[in-house]
Amino acid sequence: MNRSDILDTREDIKGLCKLARELGYKDPFAQLINSDGTCVGDLLCFLEDNPGACEALIAWAAEHHGEEEEEEEEEEP
Repeated sequence: MNRSDILDTREDIKGLCKLARELGYKDPFAQLINSDGTCVGDLLCFLEDNPGACEALIAWAAEHHGEEEEEEEEEEP
């Protein structure tokens, strides 16, 4: 993952935080405020209230984690 990938991912996370707020989730402690004012805590509240979303993230991570390890092994001399 290079710097531009990280910056793109950060924008995606901000978008998810904004979506969670627009769906009505609001972290009462306003934890982890992004530079654009979105709040990671809002996304956490959404995930706490929607176990299916958590399960989908876990499944996605499990599926893709193995792919990244295989790519890294192929790159090593």
